[in-house]
Amino acid sequence: MTAHADGRLVGPRRPLRMLAAQDVERIHEASLDVLAGIGVMFHSQRALDVLEAHGAIVDRRATVARIPQAAVEEALRTLPSGFTLGGRITEFDLPLDGEHVYLTSDGCATFVRDADGTVRPSAKQDVYDAARVVDGLPNLSATSALVSAQDAPEESRVLHEFDACMRASRKHSIVVSIKDATEAKPLVRMAEAVAGGSAELKARPTFSVILCTVSPLHQERFGMELAFELAEAGIPLMLYPMPILGATAPVTPAGTAVVNNTEILAAITAVQLACPGAKIVHAGGPTALFMRTGAYFANVPEALMLRAAQAQMARFYGLPAGLGWGGTKAKQPEAQSAYENTLGMVLELSAGADFLFGAGLLDSAQQLSLEELVIADEVFGMVTRLLRGVTVDKEHLAVDLIKKMGFKGDYLFDQHTRAHVRELWQARLGETGTYDGWKAAGSPRLEDKARAVADGILATPAPRFPEELGREFTEIIAAAESGRF
Repeated sequence: MTAHADGRLVGPRRPLRMLAAQDVERIHEASLDVLAGIGVMFHSQRALDVLEAHGAIVDRRATVARIPQAAVEEALRTLPSGFTLGGRITEFDLPLDGEHVYLTSDGCATFVRDADGTVRPSAKQDVYDAARVVDGLPNLSATSALVSAQDAPEESRVLHEFDACMRASRKHSIVVSIKDATEAKPLVRMAEAVAGGSAELKARPTFSVILCTVSPLHQERFGMELAFELAEAGIPLMLYPMPILGATAPVTPAGTAVVNNTEILAAITAVQLACPGAKIVHAGGPTALFMRTGAYFANVPEALMLRAAQAQMARFYGLPAGLGWGGTKAKQPEAQSAYENTLGMVLELSAGADFLFGAGLLDSAQQLSLEELVIADEVFGMVTRLLRGVTVDKEHLAVDLIKKMGFKGDYLFDQHTRAHVRELWQARLGETGTYDGWKAAGSPRLEDKARAVADGILATPAPRFPEELGREFTEIIAAAESGRF
């Protein structure tokens, strides 16, 4: 175990139950009914071939596979019981074992909100800077292309984004913007260069990939072909439905939970039957439609309940849960982003999520805000302290100490206090002083203090990145851009 992972250990949890046990079963059974009844549309011939070979009824013209329960159960039996997300260096390896929780950055916005409030299109340097900040924040465990490298060629953009993340951060990288299997080969080659070879990459995958399904009940061709290619290389797959209540799924949360779960089960079944033992995360970000405007909302109560329910479904299948989080509608760091994001974090982690994907963006995941990364880091520290709960044993009950102190109440200088004081959560960003002290300091806003933390990280030397690895990255990207991959 690494020091970083040790800091995110919360131990065995008694998760908040959004669903009763019988309701989890009912959603599972309803999903099996949909899979076998209407089926799921697969735009991948390989997926249809695999499913048909395992008993699915396949309509080639409609590209629909009706998947029997036996095929689903066969696939579920081959899931690994746990695995590790590798950091660029081993110090930041992340075991997914149900007893650790992690927070990662979001992706892949197209705008950046600068310190003065100016909003502009994103570039590769912004990917690098955001990854630098993630690397320097103790409570963020993985980075991603928070914004798109829009100044890089479209056909190699994902490679440039991975290049920026790896150079800027020592932590695991989550790839968001990969589009098809042709991009996978050079990306895997870059990751093999980091890990030290293909076998080393399978053992400690330095990146994972978010692959979205298409609601309702579609698995698009490029996503499935990517899933097969990456699963064979040992890359963890975060299968990520994003149904919208009232738009691409029923308006009732239970109905949307069925659509969400059916899409994940369909993808799991195809991938596991083709690549038994593939590393899969039960991921996703259900949202809701704001009926007055047609906009989608990620943090309304119904969407939050759905993600909490998804954490339960993941545990039902023995899968790690990586849930969408954040996505505030706020246009700047303010009270709205604070209450939306904090409520979502508390609920989703309390419900059993292994990690949350979503720090650092505003305006429905369209704008990068370095301040939001820093604020999320602070809040995550508070929430994980809540998850660790209250330790009740002889030492912590402190009955002998209470009797010794009696009515004096002077616990401050006792050895027991010195032994346990570091167990208390300590604010690093929030205001802790007096009003007079705050006024004397210029009445700083939380947003300004968060920006100062981010700027301080960017002012320090970047993490060491081996020169020979940098040259290899450059050669791989050049080869991909010239069509030599």
